[in-house]
Amino acid sequence: MREEERDKWYQYHNEKFGIPLEYLRREYEEELSGKVPVDAPLEVPDRMDTYYKYSYGQQSRFFRELRENKKIYGAKCPQCEKVYCPPRAHCSLCYKPTEWVPLKGTGVIKACTVQYFTTSAFIKKLPFICAYVQLDGTDFIMMTNMEVEDVSKITVGTRVEAAFRDERRGTITDVYFRPVD
Repeated sequence: MREEERDKWYQYHNEKFGIPLEYLRREYEEELSGKVPVDAPLEVPDRMDTYYKYSYGQQSRFFRELRENKKIYGAKCPQCEKVYCPPRAHCSLCYKPTEWVPLKGTGVIKACTVQYFTTSAFIKKLPFICAYVQLDGTDFIMMTNMEVEDVSKITVGTRVEAAFRDERRGTITDVYFRPVD
């Protein structure tokens, strides 16, 4: 492929999928320059959108509270008193039905990693932090995203607070966490 054709290819995929030009050039230069054997596997950047409808079942209240009230709820076992977030319909330790409890929305990072690679849905947010947060008053951790200016300042033990997107859709990404000042 000639250089001008490669540039058009890069530009098309950048505009259509939001894939950074630097990434496209780095990952596909060898392929597009013709240096790869003709029978080698061909990798093509693409985006797949699927529309479907599903139910959160017994966890529906958790997602409604995020979307409609900007509140985080957990589930407490009436027998062993363990508190889950994300909530569970039944305690995984003693199998009793749980009860809804409001949570403060503050907690501590128990584990975290900086993400430099992701799916097309999050590529414009790179780099970002995937964190395991234990909310105050809970016994288990939840996986969530952190949104911060400087990813190097987030470590295990950092105190965090929940923040909510302006446009919420009833998904786990309606809530994210940021360091407590």
